[in-house]
Amino acid sequence: MSGLVASGSRTAGAATAIAVTTVLGLAAMTSLMPSLLDENCDSSSAQPSEHASSTIPSDYLELYRQAGAAYEIPWTVLAAIGAIESDHGRSAAPGVRSGVNAYGCCAGPMQVNLTDGPPSTWQAYRVDGDHDGDISPYDPADAIHSAGRYLRMLLDGARGEIARAVYGYNHSSAYVTDVLQRARQYAETPDEALAAVPAAGCAGGDGETPANLRDAVRVRSPRAYAMLPVWAMAGGRAAQPIDARLLENALWLLRTYRLRVTAAREGGHRTHGDGTALDLVPADPVDQVAWDKSAGVLARDLGWRPSCGASGVRPACPLVPAIQFVGYEGFPGHGSPGTCRAPACAAHLHISWASPCYGTSALTVPCGWVSAFALRRTEGAR
Repeated sequence: MSGLVASGSRTAGAATAIAVTTVLGLAAMTSLMPSLLDENCDSSSAQPSEHASSTIPSDYLELYRQAGAAYEIPWTVLAAIGAIESDHGRSAAPGVRSGVNAYGCCAGPMQVNLTDGPPSTWQAYRVDGDHDGDISPYDPADAIHSAGRYLRMLLDGARGEIARAVYGYNHSSAYVTDVLQRARQYAETPDEALAAVPAAGCAGGDGETPANLRDAVRVRSPRAYAMLPVWAMAGGRAAQPIDARLLENALWLLRTYRLRVTAAREGGHRTHGDGTALDLVPADPVDQVAWDKSAGVLARDLGWRPSCGASGVRPACPLVPAIQFVGYEGFPGHGSPGTCRAPACAAHLHISWASPCYGTSALTVPCGWVSAFALRRTEGAR
């Protein structure tokens, strides 16, 4: 990753991380029908070939697919990189399980560069992939999720061109060819191996449906619950339902602010019983900066201010019309790790959409109406 590795197929020159502005991939969510919510509606939709299942250790295969879904990148490409770098962690070469490689720069099963920088590629993109509180380049979950996050940035900078993104990972045309060939072998259908965005029908549509946070609409139907997609959940949590009338709003927020859900509709959780509330954490909860750029930005965009944090509601907070409550810094039991520290406090941002059923903790039928952000349909959105 952005540097040298022990593999003989790679070049000897260390690659410097490409400085690009990450462009979040906003997809048009144009229907509330269950077909959009299938758990296969993510970048891991390419099914593993027999070759993949027989040559990749099962735990690594699962991690590649999880990271592919989390960062909306082809899991097959991550797997191909892992094969070249360390034979999926099985290589005994220096730097794979401890220390650095023969070039003195890179480490772990994905050969992350520890020395370019500061910050190094590892410092910039590290992720606690298994959520154990310890982030290590030698831990397969951390390494693979960190590589996925880095490849997502490279893919955004390459405008979706897989070959260019892989070249950014290692500046070698031979390396790119090797990765793409292996990736195709790992997919049951080779044509799907390099799909870089969610499959059509999962986030389908050619246009975007941005939400206008300052404009609220009262929505009465359909009075139903819909499951959030698997990718929307944090830390491998099982998918939970949300009020179907808020699904598009929720998915737009998750993509735009790069957040994931720790709690949606669940019983015994105050304000969550009617499916109009979400507890959120950053998709990449690495440090305080990550929290400030994701959860912190959304909180402010919704009207939260430090001065009104202890309340979280109107009139103390100038909340946008569709939102009834924002729980973040200053509200007991809520906030970023800077103010909300385990075990006494589980860091998260809480948002509740406005509805006459606000506040319930018991599982209830959908409320008569909910207030939602207005969606601006663009040309091409269906």
